[in-house]
Amino acid sequence: MSSERRITLPFGVPTDTSPLVEAMFVPQRYEPNYPYPLLILLHAHGGDEQQMVRSMPALSWRNYVGLGLRGPDPIIKRGRIDGYGWGPAFVRPDRRVEQLGAGETELEAFRRRLKGGTPDAVELVEDGVFAAVLQARRTLHVHSERLFLVGYGEGAAVAYRLGLTYPERFAGVVALNGWIPAGFRPLGRIKACRELRILVVHGEWNTRTSIDLARRAVGTLRAAGLRVAFHAYPCAGRLTTPMLADVDNWLIHQCTEQ
Repeated sequence: MSSERRITLPFGVPTDTSPLVEAMFVPQRYEPNYPYPLLILLHAHGGDEQQMVRSMPALSWRNYVGLGLRGPDPIIKRGRIDGYGWGPAFVRPDRRVEQLGAGETELEAFRRRLKGGTPDAVELVEDGVFAAVLQARRTLHVHSERLFLVGYGEGAAVAYRLGLTYPERFAGVVALNGWIPAGFRPLGRIKACRELRILVVHGEWNTRTSIDLARRAVGTLRAAGLRVAFHAYPCAGRLTTPMLADVDNWLIHQCTEQ
């Protein structure tokens, strides 16, 4: 891939404004006068900021700016870093560990935040994503009302949480082989969330994250009046070309509908 088609920030170095390491995908024949949709790319457990950026050509060479972000938690195997994760708040529900501090209740965590105390892991992810989006908008011509969260696996849990917590900031959520994180109320802002568009795509043979988990999430959101599209594919947990082609079609539809 030529340098004209993809620009990446130095590997392993966060920007001045965001604590999360970033990688940027720039569309082929980038047109600075055109406001591009921005895809905020959130990798799976064990991935990094490049994982979703590498999938962008299969999605589209020209339609979007892609912002790949790295999860803050290094995964250590045999004494070496073997990818990154987003933290215990986003792991699969069957593997969830307590995300609050020892002995700290949710009410105490809320009071700590009001008092300006040290932010917890979820707040650090939120702050890092928002800072990275702001920097991307300063660097490239991005449409302010076409910001889409695109998460894969554990990254989909991050996308769900950010999108359903701050629905007015995003145009939509794409969840690829992912889940709604446990310990989180997805319908806490149900009225505002009804304006958020959501696409769920899942492999029918995914043994790590059952398709039943995805169906339950879709059922919960639809029952609350949210507009959720759902597609299942004859594959396991990997991203496939048909998946990404359907994501591209869905994104284009959302942009033209707006």
